[in-house]
Amino acid sequence: MILASCRRHFDSNQLFAEGLQYRSYSNLSDLTSFVEMSEGDVAEFVKDQHALVFVHGYRNPLKNVTAAYKKLETELTGRGLIGPGNYDRAIGFLWPGFVTQIGFFAAVPSANRSASFFRNFLKLLNSNAHTVDVQTHSLGARVALQSMAFEHEVLVDNLLLTAPAVDNESLEPRKEFNLSLPSCRRCLVYHSSKDSVLRIGYLVGSLDKALGYNGPENPKVIDKECPDVFVVDCSAVVSEHGGYRKSPEAYDHWARVLAEEPLPRFDKLVRQR
Repeated sequence: MILASCRRHFDSNQLFAEGLQYRSYSNLSDLTSFVEMSEGDVAEFVKDQHALVFVHGYRNPLKNVTAAYKKLETELTGRGLIGPGNYDRAIGFLWPGFVTQIGFFAAVPSANRSASFFRNFLKLLNSNAHTVDVQTHSLGARVALQSMAFEHEVLVDNLLLTAPAVDNESLEPRKEFNLSLPSCRRCLVYHSSKDSVLRIGYLVGSLDKALGYNGPENPKVIDKECPDVFVVDCSAVVSEHGGYRKSPEAYDHWARVLAEEPLPRFDKLVRQR
């Protein structure tokens, strides 16, 4: 997998690099073996391809991020979602998730700053790939949404937000990320009321609820005024913050997204028997 990083020395979890760096790893379990890549190499790698980009969340050293990305790539490949007719390439993005003793919200400025790097990366992909989907986890939603806040600069086909750690009203008109929505064709919000990290940690830090906990604060407003937002309640199949990577039902819904099946604006996943 190719990894694009804005971390200093590629792997710092607190410090930023001056620009984007690219590496190709043949095996994400072995972080000592890689090939440095140029921007031109990456452009050629995604040329005319259906590209998928992963964006991790808060407090993740490199080995944790790559383990999560490997799990996603393995599951998607095994289900045929990376392969002919679906995604051609999966790419991981790295940003300083900011390990800190004072909690989640110390990482928010880092996520906001990372968005400018991610915007430049999306521009590179938009100029070369056929389509670009983005899948985020937790605070990675802020990185993606902030990068898309300027209309007509970048374009994401499907933006899949799992456990998004942003305020639950932030997609509504006149709220923080509403102006990010025109930069994607569809925005899918996956949330779970069983997510204790968002239920407790997000509430303590922000005195607000997370979009990834119970979904949008005002579903009727989203339904009426944000027609390209789709909300998926995963409470019955996801019982922990990182549980989306382990949920067959979540992958099945992802397959429906890729197949361009008609999707209800508000859906609820049920456990397979």
